[in-house]
Amino acid sequence: MKVEEILENARKAFKLTTKYFGNTVTFERALFLGWYCNLKQPCKFCYMATQKDKIRDPRKARRRLESVLAEAILMKRIGWKLEFISGGYGYTPKEINDIAEMVAYVQKCKQYLNVGVVDLDNINLDVIEGVVGAVETVSKDRDEICPGKPLDKIKENLLKAKELGLKTGITIILGLGEKEEDIEKLLNLIEELDLDRITFYSLNPQKGTIFENKPSVTTIEYMNWVSSVRLNFPKIKIITGVWVDKIPMISPLIMSGSNVITKFPLFSVFGTKEAHWIEKEILATGRELLGTFTDIDALSGKKVLEKTPYIEEEINISKENIRRVEELRENINEKIESYVSKVLKRVV
Repeated sequence: MKVEEILENARKAFKLTTKYFGNTVTFERALFLGWYCNLKQPCKFCYMATQKDKIRDPRKARRRLESVLAEAILMKRIGWKLEFISGGYGYTPKEINDIAEMVAYVQKCKQYLNVGVVDLDNINLDVIEGVVGAVETVSKDRDEICPGKPLDKIKENLLKAKELGLKTGITIILGLGEKEEDIEKLLNLIEELDLDRITFYSLNPQKGTIFENKPSVTTIEYMNWVSSVRLNFPKIKIITGVWVDKIPMISPLIMSGSNVITKFPLFSVFGTKEAHWIEKEILATGRELLGTFTDIDALSGKKVLEKTPYIEEEINISKENIRRVEELRENINEKIESYVSKVLKRVV
């Protein structure tokens, strides 16, 4: 497709996004549980794959529960929705259920899961808003790049989730060798699965992987994928992730149909000049930003944000998990203070 056509499609996509999602843009962030993946054949692009053989005790590569819950509370303070609960494979269905219940409890809202094929028969669906499948790429080399994530299993799980009344989505990483003609494959997959959302990421080449010296996706290419999805599925939620070294991509992606920005490291960037730049990129498109990347008082809990995407819901979880959260309150609060103090030391 010619550049002129991509730009014209972006213009149309921007208008469609306004029609169905209004004039707001939000931040989201995945809530990671750990750094170990137990897949026998991990994805060829993934940082976890480079660390797998270095981790002798996988359980030590998991985050402490108080750290996970503290981050969830801080995310709500600054108006960043949790993109999904994620982080490697190897958790039992009960562990996933318990974590989802506790995160939903402290945030007072339902959660998305991106933890592989979800055991939907053994999870409290009352705290789950949706399930995300890690499709990663629709290129012809998908089976080679993601040998441990069979596409048919992902599709089967998402279709079952849909039958149970849950929302569904997928993740796609651009820069894994996809071609422009693969966009049609993605559109067909979205239609087949009747997806509610899609998350795009740009590849961040990891040292020690086969993509270490490969270039990532260009801004124009990224715009083409995003606008193509928006034009064909006007009501789908489009989440786009970029890294701190690609901040100038943000405004073109919003102009192409994205309505959520994700992927930024939170506590190492919050309140910095990069964070101010990121907000400026969003506001430059004429959109209104819900949530903040720069308001220290909001992060510290000294003020409550007026503009936030959070809508509190009634959350019912097991008495055992309520007890676990309350027993951890002191540790959670200490972790919250630790996160905030690290930000304050850097920016104040």
